[in-house]
Amino acid sequence: MSSSGTNPNAIPSSEENLNSVGVRVRHYRERLGLSQEELAGRVGAAQQTIQSLESGKIRKSTFLPLIAKELGIDFDALLFGNEQSPLVSTARPLLMASTRRVPLFSTRDCERVHAYLKDQSVQSSTGKWVAMDYSLPFAESGPRLFALKLELSDEAFQPEFRPGDQLVVDPDAPIQPSDPVIVFRPGAERLNLSKYRVLSQSGDEVDYELISIHPDFPSFAGTELKSLEILGVVIQMRRPVSSRVRLAVLEEQAR
Repeated sequence: MSSSGTNPNAIPSSEENLNSVGVRVRHYRERLGLSQEELAGRVGAAQQTIQSLESGKIRKSTFLPLIAKELGIDFDALLFGNEQSPLVSTARPLLMASTRRVPLFSTRDCERVHAYLKDQSVQSSTGKWVAMDYSLPFAESGPRLFALKLELSDEAFQPEFRPGDQLVVDPDAPIQPSDPVIVFRPGAERLNLSKYRVLSQSGDEVDYELISIHPDFPSFAGTELKSLEILGVVIQMRRPVSSRVRLAVLEEQAR
């Protein structure tokens, strides 16, 4: 039977493997003729978030409910395909299942973040936090999630991210090649962002380097890595509306 005229929420039969969330996001996005950047703009995410979801680099994001809405499909259909979760009867209990406050640090809170990973009672210098819903996209996240708010002076995170962006970091997530990771260097004034690049692997031994996002900042490899500590993987970028408005004003003034 042709897929035309069928339920738009059902996953169509295809030779392509559609049994992952990322592949389904790409399938429905392309069906609507949207680019990754266009979909990201509609849900307030970074294009990298959509790209990482579709490639499988990240498997969970609080943007998924918004993505499902923009793509015109049920949240459950995006998460599970044709198969519905036996533990969840509707989308609402999934979305509202549990909410947790995640501390919001700045990149200057080097020592505080390092201390938080050992003691989750440690707060940011401002005491601010972000609300994270523990629906299925984040069900596998560890208990030590934290967020970083970027400032204008956080040049090491540019151009991948922008001032005002909030990066959600999971210290317990397994690191995959090309993952953006938060790096701590004792004595440094700020936390930095690098990409994890595997050079070689033999059994459990991994030879890797940390590539700087910004061309004016150094990359690290070999013995240089001994003085560094990877604090976690960036699993999501959140761009508050106020930040998007301010960025639009600044970009207009720069023209």
